Amino acid sequence: MIDEERRGLFASLSSAFKNEKTRKKAVIRPPYQSDLSLFYKLCPECTGKQCVEACEEEIIVIDEAGTPTLNFSERGCTFCDACSDACDAGVLSDKTLNFVNATVEINVLKCIAWHQVMCSSCKEPCMEDAIAFIGLFRPKIGMDRCTACGWCIPVCPADAIEIVPGRKEKE
Repeated sequence: MIDEERRGLFASLSSAFKNEKTRKKAVIRPPYQSDLSLFYKLCPECTGKQCVEACEEEIIVIDEAGTPTLNFSERGCTFCDACSDACDAGVLSDKTLNFVNATVEINVLKCIAWHQVMCSSCKEPCMEDAIAFIGLFRPKIGMDRCTACGWCIPVCPADAIEIVPGRKEKE
């Protein structure tokens, strides 16, 4: 109960900062895709947008180009395969790629844990246990375990977790 209240307090304090900057969001594609060019070749022709309707977490949205992107502002991906199963065009057809082709990073200048505040909001929802802490503070993402599912992004009270297209190798 106290943890929830603390997270709520941090979230409300940081909400002003989150809305302060309207930066261009990176284009993050759904999992199960092996050829990025197919998004531009096949997705704009798709009239049903079955992947959007199939997404249990409602994180797939269609961008201006008519292609699916992921929106991690409220939830993350569970890798349920529903978008892949619904994609008749075959863009999301490789179920062995059960990760998002992106890299999740912690901005240490914004992260309150890196500034000596006890916060582990990002660690709790991480299903792969990819976030470890150096000492009591300083969270670090282990790229060898991170699937870039996005669940850590909306829970960060300082908006310190960023996602960029492309997978970085282990550090």
